[in-house]
Amino acid sequence: RGCNVLGWKHGIVPRNVRGCWNIGYCGYGCPTNAKQSMLVTTIPTALDHGAILISHARALKIETKHGRVKMVQCLALDQEGVRPSGRKIRIYTSNAIVAGGGINSPGLLLRSKIPDPYQRLGKRTFLHPVNAVAGELPEKVLPFEGAPQSIYSDEFLWRDGIDGKAGYKLEVPPLFPVQAAITIPMFGDQHADGMAQLPYTHALIALIRDGFNPAFEGGTVVLLKDGSPVLDYRTNEFHWEGFRHAYLSMTELSFAAGAKTVFPVHREARPYESWREAKQAIAEDLSMKPPRSLIFSAHIMGGCAMSDDAKIGVVDSFGRHHQVEGLFIFDGSIFPTSLGVNPQVSIYALISRNTSRLMESLIGRPVDFA
Repeated sequence: RGCNVLGWKHGIVPRNVRGCWNIGYCGYGCPTNAKQSMLVTTIPTALDHGAILISHARALKIETKHGRVKMVQCLALDQEGVRPSGRKIRIYTSNAIVAGGGINSPGLLLRSKIPDPYQRLGKRTFLHPVNAVAGELPEKVLPFEGAPQSIYSDEFLWRDGIDGKAGYKLEVPPLFPVQAAITIPMFGDQHADGMAQLPYTHALIALIRDGFNPAFEGGTVVLLKDGSPVLDYRTNEFHWEGFRHAYLSMTELSFAAGAKTVFPVHREARPYESWREAKQAIAEDLSMKPPRSLIFSAHIMGGCAMSDDAKIGVVDSFGRHHQVEGLFIFDGSIFPTSLGVNPQVSIYALISRNTSRLMESLIGRPVDFA
């Protein structure tokens, strides 16, 4: 409704579901298996074709010999899947696919001391850093029911060209009671009143498109003393200019949609009753720096960036590691930038392509998935 008033382009978020009950808790695991995740698609198909699934295990280290994968060392975990049980698992193989995501994939390779002659491993990790606003509407929104994402807008995704100021994607997220309670920085009676209005609350988020501006090369994954990977991601003026612009556009959009009050999720903000009042506060009064402005992240990409040039990439464009034979990385960690959009479908497409190429090279003929 707000986009129509302002003339901004927008659309409905497509959802990969079958037989959805519209319960709304997709992000916490679908109780009806309507969500078409690997749990109900790839894993059952793999098991039907002879794959062996080892659960409650943690990949600890990849061993190599003469520049080729030799073995994957794993630790068996307890029933909660958290603490090591004391048992070890060794998987001997000449081909290993790593798919641990933007933090755990580079973390595994760092623990394994995989050759990294150009110091690219763990670098160029991007997050789609996010800020948010919440508006109180006169009618019930029930943000904790139904599809967890509904409308998006790419009006500002490329607002200053491909490598200029921070662009961002606008989305409508779910807003569950506990999520709202810990996110909205209010206290006492004000917090209680805000939670009482949750059925009437409409939230907006902005996903900053990081990774395109040469002034920011992303975060870095490093190892703690115990071997656990951690991401060091430091924001700069590129991000904060984008956050301020996003606060402004989301607030304007909320008022255009009919909001009675709009609250930028920021420790120095308060609910504003008009676009004019909110615009002045965001532009002049709210400091754009942590931890005053509450920023979170949406999607982790990079850390094992792909490039056919080994000097700037960990793997080639088909996920093949440049220095170790038989080592492949098939996940979102190989994106060299963020995408500016939820990456699930892009990951599926890229990995389907790369898996087909790998299978053809192993069996010596084209693969027909039909």
